[in-house]
Amino acid sequence: MTCATLSPPFIPDEIIAQILCLLPVKTILQLRCVSKAWKTLISDPSFVQKHFNYSSLNPYLLFTPRKLRYLTSIVKFFHVLRFLETDSLITVSNDSFYGGMDNCQVVGTCNGLICLFFHYGHQIYWFCLWNPATRILSEKLGIFQDHGTIYDSGKFTFGCDISTETYKVVALSKVEVREENTLSVRSQFRVFGLNDNCWRNFLFCSSIPVCLIYDNTEMINNGLHLNGTVNWLALPKYIKPFYRYDCKQFVIVSPDLSTETCTQFLLPPGFDEVPFFQPTHSVLMDCLCFSHDLKGSEFVLWQMKEFGIQKSWTLLFKINFFDIQMHNRLSQIGTSLLPLYLSKNGDTCILAGYEDDQIVIYIQREKRVKRIGVAIATEFSWFSPMEYLSPMEYVESLVSTC
Repeated sequence: MTCATLSPPFIPDEIIAQILCLLPVKTILQLRCVSKAWKTLISDPSFVQKHFNYSSLNPYLLFTPRKLRYLTSIVKFFHVLRFLETDSLITVSNDSFYGGMDNCQVVGTCNGLICLFFHYGHQIYWFCLWNPATRILSEKLGIFQDHGTIYDSGKFTFGCDISTETYKVVALSKVEVREENTLSVRSQFRVFGLNDNCWRNFLFCSSIPVCLIYDNTEMINNGLHLNGTVNWLALPKYIKPFYRYDCKQFVIVSPDLSTETCTQFLLPPGFDEVPFFQPTHSVLMDCLCFSHDLKGSEFVLWQMKEFGIQKSWTLLFKINFFDIQMHNRLSQIGTSLLPLYLSKNGDTCILAGYEDDQIVIYIQREKRVKRIGVAIATEFSWFSPMEYLSPMEYVESLVSTC
């Protein structure tokens, strides 16, 4: 009796693609050498997009130093799931995998690409696109000179024009305008197309008399990219402290990267009492969110279910500061909690606590609070509320820097 020769199992291409999509970028890049067919598949734009969609379900938090310029080798990426899976101290270690360009600053991240801003003497600046997962850095983009009008007093935000699938940088700076012998502070928006190396002013922004929130001369909130727009929390004019305003005066200013026009919309109708601490906005689960304190005793988180639709604001969380043991600390730190991550089912929220080395995890269905310590070897900021910065989420991808 002879044994029949078994044929190797046949796996359809669509199954292979489905399996590869679930793997990390580093592993996928190593598998390109398996065959020409796999190499072609991994380079296909539809596969790249499908892989990104899966990666988006498991994002990282991006850590940067407290400096204007630094080495990219000390920028850290930390997987969100590690916060949810541990009950003890988490240590963020050094990882040389992400390269070592110097004299740069992270502007923002989009589609797995990070926009870096470089500055080298004589007011000479440029941008680069960096994919940390594939270790690829683009050529220098948008070399320009600036004499203090943008870099010294403004902020950059990185995003994608979804109509042309091109990347752009929005520069927001403070300008002084004299009207009827009165000097007022306004905000100036400029956009730079990384495909055409050209600076342009946003249309219709002059008709929106708002000023992005400042503390003395420092802008204290960042623009957030979402659905081809960049969004800032703003007030109608420059007066401090911010809590002297009626809360109905706060707006979201939203430049559109496709039309290069500027619009604004209102905050949730339930935001009707002047907060004790500065409110903040964030992007969680691909939705614009807004958070504030209520009478200095509760943390409130809203989500805009449909972008730009005022009626879609939905109350997600209302957390008593006493329940998370923050009631006796807030007056000392002068700020509230900062949302970092929201689970897909909307039940679990990760918040930056009152210290840089601690986070708060709140599970709503169980009314349970978990506090996790974070140890980072070097001088980092993970967008803590002490610095009035927004969280920056990073997703690994195969997207090209070209």
